[in-house]
Amino acid sequence: MKKKYIFGFIIILVALASGLFILFRVFLTPSGIDIDKLKYPVTGIDISKHTGRIDFHKIKKQKIDFIFIKSTEGEDHKDQAFERNYLDAKACEIPVGTYHFFRFNKSGKKQAKNYLKAIADKKFELPFVVDVETWGNPTTKSKEEIIHELAEFINMIESNTNKKVIIYSNEDGYSRFIKGNFKNDIWICSFNERIDKIVQWVFWQHSHKGKYDFAEGWVDVNTFNGNKADWNRYLNK
Repeated sequence: MKKKYIFGFIIILVALASGLFILFRVFLTPSGIDIDKLKYPVTGIDISKHTGRIDFHKIKKQKIDFIFIKSTEGEDHKDQAFERNYLDAKACEIPVGTYHFFRFNKSGKKQAKNYLKAIADKKFELPFVVDVETWGNPTTKSKEEIIHELAEFINMIESNTNKKVIIYSNEDGYSRFIKGNFKNDIWICSFNERIDKIVQWVFWQHSHKGKYDFAEGWVDVNTFNGNKADWNRYLNK
């Protein structure tokens, strides 16, 4: 009888923890900031299965200039919507990129193999991206071990594709793992209007709660560091 009570208590705790997590994500996560679109006129989104169904035919009409799609995570996970999102985005003829969510407690080389397998038969107009963040990424490894595995991942992707990898992170992840350790271009997530004072960035994710009529759920909104002419040169490069 005592075991039943303990088991029931554990179930209640798990349910409460899940509820608090959802509450935090929905109501307490910062929605983002508005930025000067005269200064940064190039707008993009990043998507995954969590975005829900997307009507890609409407995207161009809403002045979206690029799309980053989640492809993989860890050593063996592939985003369930990756193939569909990739094909639909390519059909819209919008510049497309892809990203891998890096797991701190997994091998960098094995994660790179997972990513390379997913992107092997596909063509992208934007650089490959590794997503490095502490949110939802618990680990027992040291900072030095994480940096080493991340370097292994990046080196393997770059040597197999002959393309530089962009590192995505928030301010905390950037200061803990990236700053002073990597020379890759940075895609920063920040709701700090003075982010230019902190990091030299190529892409800036400034909202988690963009709402467009082409997507079921919230969309992450990003900008490119430059004007339209800079953007065209970046794509040609």
